[in-house]
Amino acid sequence: MIKFVLCLLIAAAAQAADTYVNGQLHRDFDREVFTSTVEVWSGDKFGSTFFFADFDFGSTGETQSYFEISRHLAFAKLGKSDLNATLQYNDGVTGVDAVGGKLIPRTVLGGLALTELRAGNAVFEVQALLRQEFASEIGWQFTGVWFWPIPKSSFEFLGYVDWNTNKYQNQPISVQAEPQFQFRKKQIAVGTEWELSRNFAGAYTESDGFEYHKWYWHPTLYLRYDL
Repeated sequence: MIKFVLCLLIAAAAQAADTYVNGQLHRDFDREVFTSTVEVWSGDKFGSTFFFADFDFGSTGETQSYFEISRHLAFAKLGKSDLNATLQYNDGVTGVDAVGGKLIPRTVLGGLALTELRAGNAVFEVQALLRQEFASEIGWQFTGVWFWPIPKSSFEFLGYVDWNTNKYQNQPISVQAEPQFQFRKKQIAVGTEWELSRNFAGAYTESDGFEYHKWYWHPTLYLRYDL
């Protein structure tokens, strides 16, 4: 189902003028998997749509998939920035769902997003959201996104940070950040991504396991191509 939705979104995005698509291939050294990522951003006169999907591959084939889709509807200007109403949906599948229950909860989020915040040539977005995980109470999430082409160089610093409740499994508030630092040459970039987290169950690895109230760092190296 995730792959079907992905194909539909890429096909639809290809018809839009203000659309950006990229594909990434990561080597996750701690989990000993490759992760392929597709990101699609498409703008229109009403706002924008963003989608990404991750597919993990181990020695036996695909082990996990995850996707997020969000829709922004711009309704006001704050200086040069746009204030948006936003609705988002997240979901994923793991190899042990049939045995231990669904590990990645289906999640709907809604709230406000302030986009096109600028400082020099860096661009930022901040979101304040209500978060409804499947069969759980309503929680909250704050998200920050950034993109900074480093002046007079071919390097770029980008990524996001999430701070949110985990009502689905009644666990502590979590923090997850995935900063990326990359070297770009036209449409191709190579770089490293650092997954930094606390109380984020996705930090689990077979070698180190997972504990709450502990910080984790999982690095990758990746190749990226922008269409």
